[in-house]
Amino acid sequence: MRNVGQQFHDSEVMMGRNQSMSSFARGVGRRARRGKLLTVLLVRKRLIKRKLRRIRNQLLAAQKHERIKYKKMKKRIQQDLFRLENAIRALEEEKYHSKGALLDIPQHSQKEKEEAIGESGAGALPDFLIIGAKKCGTTFLYDLLCSHPYVQCAAKKELHFFDILLEEEGVEWYRRCFPQARWKDGRRTITGEATPYLDDASAPEKVAKVLPRARLIALLRNPVERAYSDYQQARRKGREHLTFEEAIEAAKTRTEGRRGYLSKGIYVDHLMRWSRFFEQEQILVLKSEDLFERTQDTLKEVQGFLGLPEY
Repeated sequence: MRNVGQQFHDSEVMMGRNQSMSSFARGVGRRARRGKLLTVLLVRKRLIKRKLRRIRNQLLAAQKHERIKYKKMKKRIQQDLFRLENAIRALEEEKYHSKGALLDIPQHSQKEKEEAIGESGAGALPDFLIIGAKKCGTTFLYDLLCSHPYVQCAAKKELHFFDILLEEEGVEWYRRCFPQARWKDGRRTITGEATPYLDDASAPEKVAKVLPRARLIALLRNPVERAYSDYQQARRKGREHLTFEEAIEAAKTRTEGRRGYLSKGIYVDHLMRWSRFFEQEQILVLKSEDLFERTQDTLKEVQGFLGLPEY
């Protein structure tokens, strides 16, 4: 006859095995549901991308008075795509962390997670803005920053919130264009956008009300080269039919000066407006030529300004 203690021990082992099997079954069920949801989200992502391509084609063919409508539609679709991609990434990270728990991969503490959520809310407002100027290398700089492990991109590089969409969409819409802050190795990630707000007369006050602590970066290029590059882009997009010389003369007489090829390059006036609403230490002014000729040194300066480690 078996020892009673041994029988009791065997029953405890069996109970433990049953509990482990039950936990394993629940884990498999969760993974299956997560897999189905991920599949649904990926299908939706493909459909939204198709819709975005249609809107882009319509925008190219649109008459001037219709362009703003299509631009707004395009931004809303890009925002939907951005949120969907965040959801997909969250599911994929959840899958990774569930594996990590089994492999003893270190996770972020609950305190870090709560701090990140508390600071970012439903979506983090941007920590920095690249405010221009137009045709001065803002896209290049933004792409460089977004490659940094502690920088998260917006739904789109140019959101045009403070010059077009603020009153119509509101701040909550703007929040949804940015990801929540995260913590990596004890450091909080940052986010930002790059719309050429520099020459917009009303933008500084609007930005100051919504983002009073934001860091602003202004890239300035040789004004003549900037004006000609701006003109060339307008020609390529079919928005300018005058020669460059005619366009400059028209700007002087204000008959066709709406594009501001010259006025956008009067940087001192624009910077003076911004300095009335932001402290000097919040604004970094760079030469575009330095960015292109001494990229690494300039990027290091930008990273220091934003409080980022060198990368």
